[in-house]
Amino acid sequence: MRLTYLLVDVGSRVLRQLLIHHTATPTCTLDQYLAKHKSTLNNLLKRKVLHQSQMDILFPPNLGNTNLEDYDVTLLSALLNNVVPSLTQQEEDMIKHLREDRNKLYGHAKSCKMNAMEYQTCWKIISSILITLSQQCGDPDFENVISQEIQQIQVSAIPTGSYLDILKTWFSLVETVKGSLQTVQGS
Repeated sequence: MRLTYLLVDVGSRVLRQLLIHHTATPTCTLDQYLAKHKSTLNNLLKRKVLHQSQMDILFPPNLGNTNLEDYDVTLLSALLNNVVPSLTQQEEDMIKHLREDRNKLYGHAKSCKMNAMEYQTCWKIISSILITLSQQCGDPDFENVISQEIQQIQVSAIPTGSYLDILKTWFSLVETVKGSLQTVQGS
C-alpha cells in the first residue's frame, strides 16, 4: 500500500506540478497549451498512446476546462514526454521510469507479493525520482513538502479503502486494454 500511495498520490502530484512548471505562463493556461498541441494529442490517440477516455479528460465533452486533478501517472507521463519539448533528458528518463514502475507493480503484475528487498529497492528508486523531479519544479516549498510526505509515508499508517478502489479500477482498465489488444490482434 505504501508504494501505491507513493506512486498514485505523490507521483501524480509531482508530475502535475512538473507539467504546470513546463507549460504555464502568464499568457497561456493549461487548456490553451493543450489546444495548441491538439493535433499531436490526436496523433497519440491514433497511435494508441492515448485512449479516448484520456482525451475526454484533456478535452471534456461538455466543453468545460480540463481538471488537472483527474490526470493520473499514465496520462501525465504521456503528456510530459510527448507535448512538453522543454524537458531535460534526465526528466524524460525519470518520468519513463515512473510509468514503467507503475506498470510493473500494478498494470502487469502477476502477483501482489513482493519480498522486503524488492520493496526497499522500489521504494528507494521511486522516492529518489520523485524528490529529484520535485526539485525541477522550481518551488523549494513544494520540494520540502514532497520530501516530508515521503518520509511520513514510510512510518505512518496508510488509509486503505480508497487505494483498494484505485487498484480495482486499474485492474479493470488493464483487463479492458487486454481485451482491446486481443480484438485488434485478431483483426
